[in-house]
Amino acid sequence: MSYEFYKILHLAGLIMLFSGLTSLLTLKITDVAIEGTAKKFAYMTHGIGLFFILLSGFGLLARLNIIGSWPNWVFGKLIIWLYFGVFVVLIKKRGQMGWTLYTPIIGVFIIAAYLAVLKPF
Repeated sequence: MSYEFYKILHLAGLIMLFSGLTSLLTLKITDVAIEGTAKKFAYMTHGIGLFFILLSGFGLLARLNIIGSWPNWVFGKLIIWLYFGVFVVLIKKRGQMGWTLYTPIIGVFIIAAYLAVLKPF
């Protein structure tokens, strides 16, 4: 697969992840009972997005010939990936907090973009 394919898949995963997280947060804030299809769809979107991000991220590393010892920015991106995987539990438990949970989502996305674009260390 080409570098461009993995990049598009990575962006699609980011869109799905953000959509899943924000839909879960919105449903929790508005106090809508998350049941049935809506709940399943939101969790599936989150999980599939995480999978696409992980799969395409390793594909991008291979295309950049980063094999073997990884630079520190890769470990930072993996920690961010784990953060977003666990963040859904925080939304489930404390989702009514609203902006105090939404702001870290945006902030960590910005940090991930910084690491991906500039590869600082």
